[in-house]
Amino acid sequence: MNTSLLSPPVALRPHFTYASGSQPLPRYTIRRGVGLGGFGEVYFAISEAGKEVALKRIQRNLEVELRGMSHCLNLKHPNLIDLYDICRDVHDQPWVIMEYVAGPSLRERLDGQPEGLPEAEVRRLFAGIAAGVAYLHAAGVVHRDIKPGNIFDDGGIVKVGDYGLSKFISCSQRGGHTQSVGTVHYMAPEVGRGQYGREIDIYAMGVVLFELLTGRVPFDGESSQEIIMKHLTAIPDLSDVPASYRNVIAWALQKRPDRRPATVAELVQPLGIEIDSYGMARLVDLPTTPLPPPASQVERAADVQHEASATATWQVRRDEEPLARAVRRTLIDFAQWWKSLEAYPGTRLAITIIAIAFLLLNTGWLMPLLICAAFVYVPYYVVRQMVLGVIRQPSYAEAYKLSVARQTAPIPLTAAQWRQQKRIGLASKSSWERLSELSGSLTSATVATFLLTFAVAAIGLRDTELLATAMAPYAMLAITVLVGAWLLLGLGKLWERGNSDAVSRRVVLAGVGALIGCLAYALQGFLFLDQSAATEGSHLIERLPRNFYANNGTPYALTMMAHFALLLGLVGWWKNTDPVRKKRVSVWAIVVAVIVQWGIGQFLPLPQPWGLLIAGGLAVVVQLAAPWENPQQRFRTVPGE
Repeated sequence: MNTSLLSPPVALRPHFTYASGSQPLPRYTIRRGVGLGGFGEVYFAISEAGKEVALKRIQRNLEVELRGMSHCLNLKHPNLIDLYDICRDVHDQPWVIMEYVAGPSLRERLDGQPEGLPEAEVRRLFAGIAAGVAYLHAAGVVHRDIKPGNIFDDGGIVKVGDYGLSKFISCSQRGGHTQSVGTVHYMAPEVGRGQYGREIDIYAMGVVLFELLTGRVPFDGESSQEIIMKHLTAIPDLSDVPASYRNVIAWALQKRPDRRPATVAELVQPLGIEIDSYGMARLVDLPTTPLPPPASQVERAADVQHEASATATWQVRRDEEPLARAVRRTLIDFAQWWKSLEAYPGTRLAITIIAIAFLLLNTGWLMPLLICAAFVYVPYYVVRQMVLGVIRQPSYAEAYKLSVARQTAPIPLTAAQWRQQKRIGLASKSSWERLSELSGSLTSATVATFLLTFAVAAIGLRDTELLATAMAPYAMLAITVLVGAWLLLGLGKLWERGNSDAVSRRVVLAGVGALIGCLAYALQGFLFLDQSAATEGSHLIERLPRNFYANNGTPYALTMMAHFALLLGLVGWWKNTDPVRKKRVSVWAIVVAVIVQWGIGQFLPLPQPWGLLIAGGLAVVVQLAAPWENPQQRFRTVPGE
């Protein structure tokens, strides 16, 4: 049952569908409503023979609730609330007929004793909880919603209810429900990744034991997101817990499931609780051999990094763009097939030669097709990323910011820990914050482009008369670099969330490169620049392809688009805009951009040195204008200090 069966009926009655005296099911008469939960209503009813029962009217997630109930109808244990039957009324509404428990829930008892319960009472209650949960596990059932509101003390007999059912995560109130499985104060870290093994029940039992002893939960906060992040990263403060219980609770609250007790019996054995072969619990003397301490601080830190990394990976896969996911899977399959050919090096060589020949012979139609595809994909990708950024704010990232805001004591972080922390913070930014930062970056890019172009022009025009024809190439250089930098900075701001892979980013960058190529070609005509110099100089091909160059060597628009599409698609430009890059301006990144442009120019030449200047200028301006977090300032804070 989702709430206490003795909840005051006067306060709840206005919300119930059926009044006292109603008979929604034959032979059962409702006396009063006793509970409202995320899935339906619970009533106290009397059968024709006078038997007291609880009727649960299922209103939401019928399939999930009924499936859980059907798994547990035949379970019989003194520490479990009995389920009698599932019936339907005349409106085909399903009802569950179950045992009525007259005793209070542990939630009510804790509300009446906010400092916690006596140790002897805690051991008695926890023994009954352990026996009921151990029986469920033996029957192959995971409870998934262990909390004080689902545990009752019926005349000295502990009863566990709502077993085998999928629940909703509660928000700031422990009794409320929202969408997911479990209740957030008692939710194991792995639940966020969709893992629902027996370990989540053991974790929840550790939280319940902590609450029974202290009257409060180990992880609390102002929002469900804050509490979730504390489950993922924070170490519980056990200073208020009696010494004989600290190791047990710390063991149960390990972040990684494989470091928790394997069974309920293993969990409770250090507490002097034994569970026999019949699933019954009995209290014995506390063991003289102390429980080995849980993971050390180093292991706990590894747990935090493991959980944060796994959560980030889960988030990336969940939000991955469908086309990019398909391409990634195809590439993985291709890589596995290619690796299978290791024993046949001749076959690999033949396939490589055939592939290169195919590409060279079909550039006339293949390149325009790829550019058209990029033109269609890029707007779709950008719009999708912007829409996702508006309608979905990453809960784990928001929770992390709220959690660390309460912390004060600085502790040096490792480089990996610092980068992980910064990436979570970047993912938590609102759209307005991103827009404000982007406007500043665009302004910085404009200033940097002007200064860079001025420096290059001062060198190039030092012995030349300042005519319009002489200055026109520098105007083309400035405009091309500036527009390209703006586009790269905008994409970099979208990619701060980290919810896309390298394949999709390169495809998008190739499309942006095609746009830059169109701009460069338009500027060439507008400024009356002579581009026939593309035929001059040294490059690997002796004859320029007729599909890409005019007879005098002037490149067509397709040439410019293909050239810049390759330049942006081959270079990892998002690394130059990454706020957690190692250096604000990396000389190596500039060298790579220039070398890649030179290599492309061997097959699709452009007039030099303008191609090299555009590539190098883009790398310089983007790095200067993009936000940067200095990795030398690696500090974190811990709660309670």
